[in-house]
Amino acid sequence: MAKQHILLVDDDPDILEVNRVLLTNEGYEVSVAMTISQTLEKVAVNTYDCIVLDIMLPDGSAYDLPAKLRVYTKAPIIFLSARDQLEDKITGFKVGGDDYMTKPYSLQELSARISAHIRRNMTSDGLLMEFPPLTINLKSREVTLSGRVVHLTNREFDILRLLAETPNVIVPFTRIYSLVWGDDGMCDNHLVMVNISYLRKKMEKAAPDIQFVKTEWGSGYSFAYPPLRNTLRPD
Repeated sequence: MAKQHILLVDDDPDILEVNRVLLTNEGYEVSVAMTISQTLEKVAVNTYDCIVLDIMLPDGSAYDLPAKLRVYTKAPIIFLSARDQLEDKITGFKVGGDDYMTKPYSLQELSARISAHIRRNMTSDGLLMEFPPLTINLKSREVTLSGRVVHLTNREFDILRLLAETPNVIVPFTRIYSLVWGDDGMCDNHLVMVNISYLRKKMEKAAPDIQFVKTEWGSGYSFAYPPLRNTLRPD
């Protein structure tokens, strides 16, 4: 699965290394830059999910960067600076920053803010489907349920995504088979049922007390939200 990519920009190599180690250990792919010119070069050729930006850099003020970065990316920008006056923070937001943290700072708080901004950005871009406690990441194709990763096959993921796109609406066997298998011929109901069964079992392992995939007898399936309380049932 694709990792979320963070760009750290600071002229202090020690700060870069501490933050890089923290975020790498939390599963992110991390790149670093130490100047405005390096930042622009990297953003022009790479895709980032969040940019953490110091203000005072060797070749200028990063207050000038957000407008230039927006030519290439919609990634959230978090200013991380020793400048802690109110007017500095206000300027950071006015020039296009999404958040502003002052040094010294908590590593845990930095991580939490990065995660929150990435989630918000992905949701607004339609890359994250959230039905608490279920999250479907369309970019990484990762599914989490009650805080646990649910490892699905490509078919199982595509079925779940298809059903979740129209909550509480019946999706016929024929539509599932056509869109997931890419076959407009004779629908194989049994094949759909087998994959639904595997999908359910994996989701039940993560959250035994709730059910998202509902059988619509004689028709197909639907995505139940809010989820149903789990009961014994045939597939």
